[in-house]
Parts: sequence; structure tokens; C-alpha cells
Amino acid sequence: MNQYSQVFQCIICSALFFLSGIISTVNAGNMVVPVQVVDAINIELAPSIWIAGTIISHQDARVSSEVEGRIELLVEVGDEINEGEIIAKIDDTTIRMQVEEAQAGIFPIEAKLNFFNRETERLNQLAKQNNAAKNRLDEVKSDRDQMLGELLMKKTRLAQARDKLNRTTILAPFNGVVAKRFKEAGEWAKIGDELVRLVNTEATEIQGRIQQQSATFIKKGDSIEVTDGQAQTMATVRTLVPVGDDVSRLYEIRLDFDEAAWMAGHAVRIKVPTAIPQNVLVVPRDALVIRENTIKVFRILENNTAEAVFVKTGIANDMLIEVTGDINVGDKIVVRGNERLLPQQQVNIQQGH
Repeated sequence: MNQYSQVFQCIICSALFFLSGIISTVNAGNMVVPVQVVDAINIELAPSIWIAGTIISHQDARVSSEVEGRIELLVEVGDEINEGEIIAKIDDTTIRMQVEEAQAGIFPIEAKLNFFNRETERLNQLAKQNNAAKNRLDEVKSDRDQMLGELLMKKTRLAQARDKLNRTTILAPFNGVVAKRFKEAGEWAKIGDELVRLVNTEATEIQGRIQQQSATFIKKGDSIEVTDGQAQTMATVRTLVPVGDDVSRLYEIRLDFDEAAWMAGHAVRIKVPTAIPQNVLVVPRDALVIRENTIKVFRILENNTAEAVFVKTGIANDMLIEVTGDINVGDKIVVRGNERLLPQQQVNIQQGH
């Protein structure tokens, strides 16, 4: 009998444990759960991807030497330079001598030209009386015209020498900061040698490279979301270069932006569409309750009870996601408190913070 008593006691304990579970579930279902809700809405939404971008300057130049010579003066890295201020100075001793030589070559030509002009006037008077003077006049005019050509050539050489002298002083083409030096004072510079990199840090824009599928859906003037992981802003498409890179097959895009804290060289991410925007029904991502192979949301009915609705998801952005199923515009969808919510459970709708 003791053995049967023990078996009977085990059966009784198991039954009580099972009943207590049912009672707990019923009590949980009767408990009022605080939730936050939002309305399901229709919006224009396009699938998108994030691409890498960089803050660059509108004006970023490697300023080079325009004459050959020893560098006498060169600005330092970090120097702020205004347009027209001196960046570098090349030794001009040899070039000054070339200017003086060109000037000296003009004087004898001008003297000869003055002589031929006077001789022409004199022979013009004599040519009225004899033929010999006429022949001599033709010769003088020919010599005078030749001197005019030589004078023009000498003046051109002088102008070239003076221009070369002016180019020994290298001026800033725009306002900027010296980002790098490629030469040092005292070194020899050849024509075309890079001296410094000058960057205008006030005139910046965003540069990115996009795939063809995105280029189809972007046009000048569009607003595009940009972020660096901490701050975000809306940038405006300034231009889309309609020529793909030969290697990467990507298209360059330039964006204007107003985020003052982003400096040249700063890395950002650009959100670009990959398809035409569609009118879709969306809910916040937080509304989704994902369990194994199912996705559902909880809709609040007029009697303040929760109803589970199974849905399928579609395109999305950072906050909202498309859902298809037995959901209508204006349905109140739970976004907070849905983790342990049960169907038909009573809820208390609270305002979000």
C-alpha cells in the first residue's frame, strides 16, 4: 500500500503543478500592461544603401614653381594665407640680369629707327626733284621697316623677361591653409616642381561615388541624408558627374552641406536610393516582434486589448519599415511593451517620452 500511496502522491503533485501553470497564464492574461503606440501610416519610401563619403575642399591646389631657381622663402605648414599673399620667393638674380639685357638691346634699335625716320622725311623732299633720291628713299623705308620688326621682337623679349621676373614671386590663388610643403627654403626648384599644398577650409563639400543603380534615381537639387556616426544632416546634390570611372564603374557625386563641424578630410556616410520611391504602409521597427520564423505586430483594439497580427516586411529606412498583412492606415500599433504582450491582453496606453 505504501508503494501505491507514493504513486498517488506523485500524480496529485503533477496535477497541481500543471493547474498552477494554467492559473499563472490566466492571471498574466488578465494583467493590464502599459504600452506605447503609434499609428500605421502610408509614406513615400525608397530602398537605400549607405556609401562612404569624404569632406573635400572646393579649392585644393598644389602650387608649383613657374621658374627655375633657388627657393629663398617658403610659407610654413599651417600658415593661413589670403588670396594674393606671397607663398614662395625664388632667387631672381639671373632673371633680373636677363631683364636688363633685354632693355639694353632696345636702345640701339630705337636710335637706328629715329635715324631712319629723319632720313625718310629728308628724302621725301628730295624725291620731288630727282630720281636718285627716290631710289634712296625706298632703301631707307625698307631699313626702317626692318628696324620696326626688330624693335617689336626686342620689346617682346623684354616683356617675357619681366613676366619671368614677376613669376619668381608666387602668390596664393585663393584664401587657404598650407596643408603640406614639398620643398624647403634653400632647395633648387625646377619649373613645375610642387612647393606647397594650399587648401581652402572654408569652401567644403561632400564627395562620394555611387553605383549606376543609384545614379538613376538621383538628380541635382535632391536632399540626401549624411552622417558621420555622431551628427547627421541633410545635404543637397550639387552635381552628379554622368561619366563612370573606367576601373570602378562608379559615378562621382558632390553634395553641399551646412554642418560646420565637419572639416576637409572628415569621413562620412551618404544614404542613396537604389529604386524608385513607393507609397507603402509602414510602422516603426520597434513594433516588430520576431519569433523564430514569424514576424508579428500587436494592434490595439477599441476595447484596449491587444491583437497579434502576422506580417511580412519590405523596404525600410532607419526608423520605419514596410509591413504587409492585415494592417490598415491608422491602426494603433504597439512600439513599447510588446515584448511579453499576449493576444487579448488588456493594455493601458501611455504617452511616449
